[in-house]
Amino acid sequence: MFYSILFPAREQHDEPRHYEEPSYFKDLNLDTVFAPILMDEEGFGQKVKKELGLESFYYTPLRDRKIVEYRQDIMRELENDRLRSLIAGFVDTINNIQGVVKSVHNSIESTIKWQDNYLVRGQLLESTERYSQAVSSLASTLSGMSLRSEGLRSFVDYLKEYLESERYIEMCRRAKKLREELSSVEYCMHIKIPTIRVRRYEGQKDQAKDLLELFSKFKQEDVHDFRRSIPDESQDLRMEATVLNMVAVLYKEIFSELDDFTEDYYNFADETILRFIKEIQFYILWLELIEPLRQKGLNFCYPEMKNESENIYSRKCFDLALALMNKNGDTIVTNDFEMRSPEKIIVITGPNQGGKTTFARAFGQIHHLASLGLCVPGCEAELYLFDRILTHFEREEDLTNLSGMLQDDLMRLRDLFDKATGESIIIINEIFGSTTFMDALSLGKRMMTALDRLDALALVVTFLDELATHSPKTVSMMSTVDEEDPGKRTFKIVRKPPDGLAYAMHLAKRHAVTYEQIIGRLAQ
Repeated sequence: MFYSILFPAREQHDEPRHYEEPSYFKDLNLDTVFAPILMDEEGFGQKVKKELGLESFYYTPLRDRKIVEYRQDIMRELENDRLRSLIAGFVDTINNIQGVVKSVHNSIESTIKWQDNYLVRGQLLESTERYSQAVSSLASTLSGMSLRSEGLRSFVDYLKEYLESERYIEMCRRAKKLREELSSVEYCMHIKIPTIRVRRYEGQKDQAKDLLELFSKFKQEDVHDFRRSIPDESQDLRMEATVLNMVAVLYKEIFSELDDFTEDYYNFADETILRFIKEIQFYILWLELIEPLRQKGLNFCYPEMKNESENIYSRKCFDLALALMNKNGDTIVTNDFEMRSPEKIIVITGPNQGGKTTFARAFGQIHHLASLGLCVPGCEAELYLFDRILTHFEREEDLTNLSGMLQDDLMRLRDLFDKATGESIIIINEIFGSTTFMDALSLGKRMMTALDRLDALALVVTFLDELATHSPKTVSMMSTVDEEDPGKRTFKIVRKPPDGLAYAMHLAKRHAVTYEQIIGRLAQ
């Protein structure tokens, strides 16, 4: 039995989820990635949450490969523009109907008695008709399509069963009958200010038709319609409601049926369909978010997910937050990585401002996004299903904290190792920059030894070249510079031993501070 478009089984859907943003989101800029989906822009740069209720699904990484593949199959299928447009239209229609229903409920439940009237009850009737038309139309169209994903095929099967259910059929039958009966209601109003009298229609002549026929002879050609739509004022609505209440007295049986219909179908929409409406947006909003990047030539792929952290790789991955913020059309540099057994720790060295931190963020981003079942930046990948992501990024010194930056780094690092397991992903960026080189090197080696023992998948960005060859588990990668102009960054991160000395020598030559240059100047 279909329950959720995000999970194959109800038990999986009911498992605990994260409702608060994970701590690593800010370090990896994932808060920026999801902001267009989860937040609305308001004035003065203040953002407020959208009322979608999707946060927990984006915050909670999955460990079950079958659920990830279930979602990947659905998202692949939704890349079909026709299918996605069809479902997005259905979502908009049902959301619009639910907006009307919410207004109807507020009126019926209002403490102001006149607001509960036959106008709003008629709106509920109309909403059930629009709802049934939308559901049956979607089911008919989807049934004629060749769907591959288990999730969408199960949803179509559910729709078929729902349309054949006794409650749905009875609701449609009663709505149709009630609509026909209400259409037969005719009445006359006798208005003599400040009094209005209502009585049954008794065959009186419709003078409106005579007036239209009389003035039709003066019509020469089509003219611009200068009429403006004027919204109903509460006083007008109150008058309409009062008149309708008087009409209800004349047609007690029909309006009594409307009362019964309202009571029986007060919440007429099926819970599973409403759940689908909410959860299918998890996929649609993501595809809408990345579509402009695809149009610019950036690749997205569906990684194969692995329960072991050995032999993972990605081709042409990039920092998604950076790509989304790129409004100037700058070229987005893509990078690759690969880890072969027994490799577990990537150590990235190289010049400052060379893209090391950006690469570290991309590494964490694609693992989190892939664990949600989303397509991720890159053209091909095999990634790891982790138990948690733990990050340690440099923070500005807090002047109110008397412990100092080094102690703060060490305390945060200890907290990270206390939480980490061999199934975690650990990302450490530019640590120990506040102490001397020798102390940083000593502490860095101890940190690498601890990572070795833990046997977790890790990425370390450091200025300490010595850490890049710590053990057989270590992979050395380096941010590169232009071969002809080593002072120019390429932002490409490649697998190679560190060669920071050569880069330092180039800078020294450029600024005429090599040993030979200094000695030469002194000799002069």
